[in-house]
Amino acid sequence: MQSSAKFTAHILLAAMGLIVYHQAQAARIEPVGSAFTAQGPISFSKGKLISADCTIKVAGKVAADGSSVNVDKVEFDGGLKCSRVEAINLPWVLVAKDTKSGSMSRISVDVHAFGLGGKCGPSTADGTWDNATGKLEAANVAIGEDCKINTVSIKMPPNFKVVE
Repeated sequence: MQSSAKFTAHILLAAMGLIVYHQAQAARIEPVGSAFTAQGPISFSKGKLISADCTIKVAGKVAADGSSVNVDKVEFDGGLKCSRVEAINLPWVLVAKDTKSGSMSRISVDVHAFGLGGKCGPSTADGTWDNATGKLEAANVAIGEDCKINTVSIKMPPNFKVVE
C-alpha cells in the first residue's frame, strides 16, 4: 500500500511540475507593472442604423507578473456618434496568448441613442499582436446580439512588447 501512495505522490508532483513549466512558458506582456496609454481607429456598429468610425483611447496597467493588462479607462472620440458610446464594465482585461495573438475580455459599451441604443456585451475579442508595429488589432468581433466591432487597431507605446 505504501508503494501505491508513493507512486501517486510522484505522479502528482510530475503533473504539478508540468503545470509550472507550462505557466513559465506562457507569453508575458512587458514592461511589467507599467502604466500606459494608447489609441487607434475603431469602426463600431449597433444594429443596422448606427455605425461610427472613431478613435479609441485606452489607459491601463500591466500586471506585476506580465500575465495580463487591466484597461481601466476607455474613451471614444471623433464626433457626435462617438461621444454617444460609453465604455462600461471596466476594467477590460487583455491577455497575450502568444507573441502574435491575444484576447481582451469584459468588453462592454452603452450606446446612448434614443430608441436605437442600449448596452452591448460583455464579450471577449480575439485579436492579433505585432511586436514590430506595436499594434493590437481585431476585426468582425460581435459584442452583443446586434453590436459589432468591425475593425480596431490600437497602437501601443514603443516599449510595450509580448515575450515568451
